[in-house]
Amino acid sequence: MRKIVQRIFQKLDDWIEKQNELRRKEGNLLLSRSEITLLGQMSLLTNERVSALLHLVQTVDMDAFLQMEHEIKTKMKEILSEEGFIYDEDSHLVWAPPDSRIDLLFEFKNVAVKTIDPESALVSKAIKAPERNRHLIQEAIASGAFPSLIERIEKSGGNLASFLEKDHETQ
Repeated sequence: MRKIVQRIFQKLDDWIEKQNELRRKEGNLLLSRSEITLLGQMSLLTNERVSALLHLVQTVDMDAFLQMEHEIKTKMKEILSEEGFIYDEDSHLVWAPPDSRIDLLFEFKNVAVKTIDPESALVSKAIKAPERNRHLIQEAIASGAFPSLIERIEKSGGNLASFLEKDHETQ
């Protein structure tokens, strides 16, 4: 997934560069530098260590906080569509824990792609969609790879017991 995301944002960066070349020639204002912060499942899928460790469900939705001009966002959505993805317009509703860390994923000339740290993405999933993410959170806890996950879920008001219970067998 990391290579696909890299290709998507390289295309966007190339497009911005071409637009800015035209704008320079015409004496117009240049498009400004853009920043994308990947959230949720996409942030987990682009982390090679996490995607090798956990069983992640592929998604076509891209949740991300965007800092970019409208024209660039329109082109980004077009490129995402060409690659089989969609930008989730409700991304602004995604909750990130206050102590989240943001890491640089890719740095292009006109575009910086960042990602929320994996543990914070897992905390967000545990708090905002616990039932849908129950098995993922159980797997993350069992892996031992996220040492503060339990504490952060509790601190954020999550129901830790629901993740620690064994699955109920259906009869």
